[in-house]
Amino acid sequence: MKEIKIIISIYFVLPSLFLLASCSHELRSYASIQQIDREGWQRQQEISCQISVYDTLSLFHLDITGRLQHACSLDTLSLIVLVTSPLGESFCDTVSFAVTHSSNRLWEDFRFPYCSHVRLSQAGTWRFSFRHNMDVETLRGVIAVGIFIKKE
Repeated sequence: MKEIKIIISIYFVLPSLFLLASCSHELRSYASIQQIDREGWQRQQEISCQISVYDTLSLFHLDITGRLQHACSLDTLSLIVLVTSPLGESFCDTVSFAVTHSSNRLWEDFRFPYCSHVRLSQAGTWRFSFRHNMDVETLRGVIAVGIFIKKE
């Protein structure tokens, strides 16, 4: 009788532990950020990030993230965002964000909410491309730009 209880326990406990272990390694966020040339970000220069996502059922929050030099005096950052799916379908958007500054730092990181409750309906590598949409040919002070995706 004792052996039967042990065998039954093994059949129920081991699969449950395996299932819990596999769920705990699931990625809940993805990030990709690209450095920008120290000479500045040219108006027509496209900064691209790629993220491989294979979960087509979950909803995600998408944030635009990056880094500014400490001496950067931008009050707003305007970007043209091009999102390309793994099958090549594209969506273009223009966004503008207010930039807040804090003192006593070598650089300032930012994360702006871009889209919420988004389903990435195609499995594979998604491409996020950025161009600045400011009133200058060469934008100075932006060190890096990228995308941060988090599962709801």
